[in-house]
Amino acid sequence: MSELKYLPVTDELFPLLGKVYAQAWKGANSFFSTPGYLKKQTAEKKAERFKKQFKREKNLNFYLVMLNDQPIGMYSTSLYPDGSGELRKIYLLPAYCGKGYGMEVLLHILWENRERERMFLWVLGPNERALRFFAKCGFVTTGEQQEVAPEIGLIEYKMLLEGPLDVKAAVIRSLLRTERKAHESLLSDMLSHNNSGKARPEQTLPVAAAAEVTETETARLLTGWLKTLCLADGIPGEEDDVSAAAAGLLREYTEDVTIDHNRNVIAHIRKANPGQPQILLDAHLDEVGMLVRKIEEGGFVRVTRDGGLDSRQMLSQEVVLHGTRRIRGVVVLPAESGKIPDGNDLLIDTGYEKEQLEEILSPGDMITTAGRFISLAGTQVSCKALDDRSCAAAILYALELTRGEALPCGVTVLFSSQEEIGGHGASAAAYALHPDQALVSDVSFAWTPDADRNECGMLDEGGMIGISPVLDKKMTEQLRTLSAAKGIPFQLEVMGGSTGTNADKIFASSGGIPTALISLPQKYMHSPVEVVSTRDIAAVGRLMAEYLRQPAWETAAATKEGAESDETVAS
Repeated sequence: MSELKYLPVTDELFPLLGKVYAQAWKGANSFFSTPGYLKKQTAEKKAERFKKQFKREKNLNFYLVMLNDQPIGMYSTSLYPDGSGELRKIYLLPAYCGKGYGMEVLLHILWENRERERMFLWVLGPNERALRFFAKCGFVTTGEQQEVAPEIGLIEYKMLLEGPLDVKAAVIRSLLRTERKAHESLLSDMLSHNNSGKARPEQTLPVAAAAEVTETETARLLTGWLKTLCLADGIPGEEDDVSAAAAGLLREYTEDVTIDHNRNVIAHIRKANPGQPQILLDAHLDEVGMLVRKIEEGGFVRVTRDGGLDSRQMLSQEVVLHGTRRIRGVVVLPAESGKIPDGNDLLIDTGYEKEQLEEILSPGDMITTAGRFISLAGTQVSCKALDDRSCAAAILYALELTRGEALPCGVTVLFSSQEEIGGHGASAAAYALHPDQALVSDVSFAWTPDADRNECGMLDEGGMIGISPVLDKKMTEQLRTLSAAKGIPFQLEVMGGSTGTNADKIFASSGGIPTALISLPQKYMHSPVEVVSTRDIAAVGRLMAEYLRQPAWETAAATKEGAESDETVAS
């Protein structure tokens, strides 16, 4: 891909800016606009409007996107005194869409404005491709909307990307490198499997049988979801950011997505027909973290854990403190401590004086690790919050594999809150939803040299089907049967009592809900460097998809019918 250049627009360039914008806007939005409205979008009118805005708004700047000295798009930004920046417009000519240029332009904008605390934008509601693109790059919907063209009922929605923008830009840069390498071959595959000749959205699989989709394509899809989910923040009770990100991903599969007062994300994918079970798919969104407990002299912050944070692996880690604005800190342990720390021993050095810090932080403010997403060898990846957002990605994969199928069940997705402090979100949601069955997915321990092999799963050997007194035997046996029949790798995890997951809450909710558990092996749980394998995530997603195609409910019904038939013959 040739290098893009960005040309600031001055007076003599406004006619060209208007021409580029009008053509790009029509290419992106003509599918929902009326002929009369499109006719109004002339290059001359746009050029004049932009020129007036430029003179009136001192913080507004326009740029032409140039490729080989030819304009291929435009963007405009406004920078505000409160530390925020607004991406007012970003458009490419139709011939240059879907080729990675949009991501490259966005990367340039974020990097140029990396000192900003946040960047926001407004996206036209009917432009689902733009909504998916910005969600993929880490923007989350805020719930705010405004009407921009009453004559055609046009609404736009606000999306927000919070800093540090240099970290967000680094994530997008990694994503861009991957997509550049894969674009041509992936597009070719997508077109060859789709008779309509139209490519599917960026965050979906090629239209092909699951067996035909390569591991590389699957890993790329899962990695995109993992970055969106894991780089969002959300400790127990403070899941707003990650809930919004998850809701944005689920809207690819249904418009019926809500976030309840507990910050659970609930998506109704399909309603069961009479005689069919309504199946709940659950994974939790909250990550372990810390809360500000006390501000001490010298700009030190004493903390308390929110969830079962592994304090041993927190020393010397970089963290983000979420006060009136986000600030950075590093985790330290007092030298005189001389012991393995627990959460109450840790201090955070911010570099601020106490008086300055008291204007930014208050007791109870959220603290998260400044996680980076890292691709390791093979199919392994590392980041914060893979517990349990990797299982949320597995559920999304199951939805993708069953997209458009006439399933013998209803499907509801619950991305739940507060699992790390007791499963409260899942308990409340299960009571309200009252599904016929629940399929829970959470992480479990993968083997590392300091652990007992008999107590752990193994990475790259598939999901771990749970066996426990609290889990439904028929559902569990059906998962084992389907795994063997479909060639899906799996491991068994035998537990003599409770499971330590949301399954413990859901099975006892609302009069009792038959529940099964598929766990994902993970190394370094509850640390900033958790490790999972995308191969295992795919295996869990495939098994969920197969269960939705043939739930234990059908098996039980068939057995009952067979027994009744035998009784008739015997009599």
